[in-house]
Amino acid sequence: MRISTSMMYDMGVGALTAQQGELLRTQQQMASQRRLLSAADDPAAAATALRVSQSLARNQQIEANQAAAANRLAIGESALSSVGDVLQSVQERLLQAQNGTLSSTERSMIAADVDNMLGQLLALANSKDGTGAYLFAGFAETTTPFVAGAGGVAYQGDDGARTLEVASGRNLAVSASGSDVFMRVKTGNGVFSTAANPANTGAGRIDSGSVANPSALTGRAYELTFNVGGGGTTYDVFDVTAGASVSSGNPFTAGQSISVAGMQFGITGGPANGDRFTAAPSTNQSVFKTIADASAALRSGANDALRQTQVNAMLASLDQSMNRALTVRAEFGSRLNEISAHQNVSGAVVLEHQRRLSELQDVDYTEAATRLMRQETATQAAQQSFARVAQLSLFNYLG
Repeated sequence: MRISTSMMYDMGVGALTAQQGELLRTQQQMASQRRLLSAADDPAAAATALRVSQSLARNQQIEANQAAAANRLAIGESALSSVGDVLQSVQERLLQAQNGTLSSTERSMIAADVDNMLGQLLALANSKDGTGAYLFAGFAETTTPFVAGAGGVAYQGDDGARTLEVASGRNLAVSASGSDVFMRVKTGNGVFSTAANPANTGAGRIDSGSVANPSALTGRAYELTFNVGGGGTTYDVFDVTAGASVSSGNPFTAGQSISVAGMQFGITGGPANGDRFTAAPSTNQSVFKTIADASAALRSGANDALRQTQVNAMLASLDQSMNRALTVRAEFGSRLNEISAHQNVSGAVVLEHQRRLSELQDVDYTEAATRLMRQETATQAAQQSFARVAQLSLFNYLG
């Protein structure tokens, strides 16, 4: 094969260009800290790195969700803790008001204090998280959930609960519907509630009662009417729901338990002739109405027995409100514990993905530096060799 001068130059330039390209690639790897500058460098590793990167991005998003969920639940748990404190303070004040030696002025002062606590409770029910979203508004987190009006406190949120994905396939509720926490609270003891007729004139007081026989519960409302005469005090039981008499002439002993259709309660004091008491299935009532009714009872001009019976009924309903707040608070705490467990797993997964990605993509500085020195030496030798070969021309000897 004949070697022409132009061919010699072309081959030399091509070889130098290739060596300089390899040298530049090594320099780029070290500058970018990446072994894979393009998929062509290692197609199999590039495909694996893409899958790992996608999995890493998903797990990092889940970690962000976990942090957001933990923050929102912690704020909600704190708000519910304060709700419990306010409700306990209301109960303490109402129990204080049950003291028969207090004057109407002193009871009015306690009622004013209870009104102030009602305002505190309303503010807590309208608590926001770190992003300004209402905690207890359901999905309507930009709408003020609880608004006080002439008819009492109205709920403007919905029954939804915000969720976040805190693990693969695990969506966790990070809020609670305000209607469940504050509005739909059972009255009385949670199964039935007792009350005294506002027209009662005697000294009879009925307690909140308890369930004596769950299988005997009928879900109906019953009324007890007292008859006081020379022969003693008796009471008749009437099924209000069915509109039928259950029994009559039952002897009454103050403080002795009375059982009606699986319900058991006691009446103390001395009912007057014609006084009536009821026991009916519990209904849903907002905690705001319960407190407002208690305040109104303290300010009313009713006799001591009636007022104390009304306040006792409010105290029983407040117990249900406290239990509800404690239940939701416990749910929030349980979810926080679950998030903590998921965070431990997610952290380990993210670290493993980052390690694997580094293994696939990152440059080995020791190997790259050694290769760079070798390529620089080879390039310099090639340049010097080409310079020497380029001088082997017949024209150098003519003349």
